[in-house]
Amino acid sequence: MLANEHKEQTTAYLIALAGGKRLALPLPGVIEVMRPLPISVLAGAPPSVLGAAVVRGVPVPVIDAGALLGETAPRTCTRFVSLRLGARSAALAVDGLLGVRTLDESQLGLMPPLLGETISGVARSVVALDEGLLLVLRAGRLVPEEVWRALGTGERT
Repeated sequence: MLANEHKEQTTAYLIALAGGKRLALPLPGVIEVMRPLPISVLAGAPPSVLGAAVVRGVPVPVIDAGALLGETAPRTCTRFVSLRLGARSAALAVDGLLGVRTLDESQLGLMPPLLGETISGVARSVVALDEGLLLVLRAGRLVPEEVWRALGTGERT
């Protein structure tokens, strides 16, 4: 390879909507997309955790993507995105889906500090896409450890 050539490293992302924001979820971590399932409330869970749902026979936490990003307005989640989080899984409740996009990893910079702690804790990067912003999420940070403990699925080795 010549010095002035660079090899693009791209990743496919599922693009979702939540509270007026566009989110990018790495496609290799997406298990499936489904209609919302019945949710059981988890006492003491943070506002971003809607509760737990039984997905394919296993209780998983359901995370409200909009609330996770600081949205407070009520909305109707139309889809659950089941995500692989290491040995565990969770469902992310989103307002809608836009499709799959491939992004060049070199375009994914660090989160600007002005976007606030709420978003920067769960978002890896923000990129411009089609005249708008796209938040690239860190899937591993979506579910607080106390929620895993409440479900009896604490840290696994």
